[in-house]
Amino acid sequence: MQTVRPALYLFFLLLAFSLVISMESAPVAAGFEGPGVAATVTRAVDVLGAQDDAPCVLEGHLVEKLPRRKHRYLFEDHSGQVVVEIDNKIFEQLTITPKDKVRLQGHVDWNRKRPNEVEVDSISIMGSITSKDLPETAAPAQKTSPARR
Repeated sequence: MQTVRPALYLFFLLLAFSLVISMESAPVAAGFEGPGVAATVTRAVDVLGAQDDAPCVLEGHLVEKLPRRKHRYLFEDHSGQVVVEIDNKIFEQLTITPKDKVRLQGHVDWNRKRPNEVEVDSISIMGSITSKDLPETAAPAQKTSPARR
């Protein structure tokens, strides 16, 4: 019976470990990329003009649960607001507040009667929101008095 050299054993062990690590950092979405495929939407304001089933990765925070709309929430990022649909199974054991910065991954859901929404496939908490995560507001106009003569 042959014995395995410790260096060779260690080499194969490290090789297997590096393969496992590289598989974990693989891209989330796979498939065809090219003509006819929608670009990934990364801003809330761009959801309204995106085509149906366009992939989305949004970072911002959930503002509120919309009343009388099952699984619908108002999402906000630095560009604006959009309605997102998040089923209870997506939340799993997460408790999310309006102060939590989240990353939503999903796709645009087109509806003839309403503005586009995002159907969320996964959600993760990224920390607390900062002023960079809030929409930019225009500076209030300063009152000007008529010139005196």
